[in-house]
Amino acid sequence: MNTHRIKRTTGFSSSFPGLLRRIILLSLKHKFHLLIAVMAVILGAVFQLMIPGLLGKAVDQALQVFESSHAGLEELYWTALLLFSVSSIRGLFAFTHSYLGEAIGQNMGYQLRMKYFEQLQKLSFSYHDRVHTGDLITLGILDIEGVRMFVNTGLLRMFFLLTLVGGGLFLMMRTDMFLGLISLSFVPIIAWRGTATSLGLRRNWLLIQEKLSLLSKVMDENLNGIRVVRAFCSQPYEMEKYDRSSLEALRLFDKQIAIRVSNDSLMSFVFLGSMGLVLWFGAQRVYLGEVSLGTLTAFLAFMSILQQPVRQIGMLVNSFSRAASCGERLFTVLDREEYVDDNEEGHQVQELGVLEFKNVCFDFPGENQPQILAGINLSIEPGRTLGIIGP
Repeated sequence: MNTHRIKRTTGFSSSFPGLLRRIILLSLKHKFHLLIAVMAVILGAVFQLMIPGLLGKAVDQALQVFESSHAGLEELYWTALLLFSVSSIRGLFAFTHSYLGEAIGQNMGYQLRMKYFEQLQKLSFSYHDRVHTGDLITLGILDIEGVRMFVNTGLLRMFFLLTLVGGGLFLMMRTDMFLGLISLSFVPIIAWRGTATSLGLRRNWLLIQEKLSLLSKVMDENLNGIRVVRAFCSQPYEMEKYDRSSLEALRLFDKQIAIRVSNDSLMSFVFLGSMGLVLWFGAQRVYLGEVSLGTLTAFLAFMSILQQPVRQIGMLVNSFSRAASCGERLFTVLDREEYVDDNEEGHQVQELGVLEFKNVCFDFPGENQPQILAGINLSIEPGRTLGIIGP
């Protein structure tokens, strides 16, 4: 069989913004749910930004209660109740946007799978002769999954990061400029490392997709021709071929883990170093009476909240890149118009005739080749089945 890989094509699918726009348009088929999910993301981020300020206020009130023999204890209780309420509401919004984002993605995946399967039914025999079944299986599973996950891991996460990081920077700089600058010293390094690592992970992920496609191809060939493999005692050879492809995929997965773990360790070190600087200079300012202990606590809480979103910048870039590359491969098949056309001028067969073979002979070309068939005469009437078994 003359096979070739499903490759990227020119046109609409070659444009990165065009691909993302097309995927977003697919999610807009669920406009109402998407609107609620976006609002839940933004409101959840706003309520999360309220938590550090409430923690700092609670610390200052606790110190006041301790210094003034339980005076102002009622205000501390109200702050604790408000902190609990804000955290609960934030959790409710987080659940809402996660649930709706996943629901939209699952509906997109269902629609794409149905459209993809329908397209495969309509494509011509020559197309299926050129493209290997293993590639089509991988595309119908991994690439549709990459497009489906974009809503939750890409689109909604983008709104979350913009609200949380932007609001956090504003509140920290407004509270104390000096501590704010120190607190944000880890942001550029983590954003750079997160983006660079995600791009490296993306390149490795594309290689993993190729290897998994090759594994699917080897498995498909063996399952379809398992009788031939057993008849010619080729199990050791086929096992060695599959093991070789599997080890290559395992090596890429090990590389993926090594890149992620080393990057996470470096970003954690940078973050803890920045937090140590805030503790050092913040403690001195608390001792001098320039800021309160509650303000320092609020800054540390802000840093803890901003750590994960900043680290997710790389994951956001990875989500956009994966959705574009998977969408490009998927839309290449969905947009193909290599269909089997019905011949409207063809004649309708009214009655089936008898299939006859008279004096059929066959031999392979070349010298000293034995004659395989000689003087074969067959007659098969409509509705009958004939089986021929060789020696």
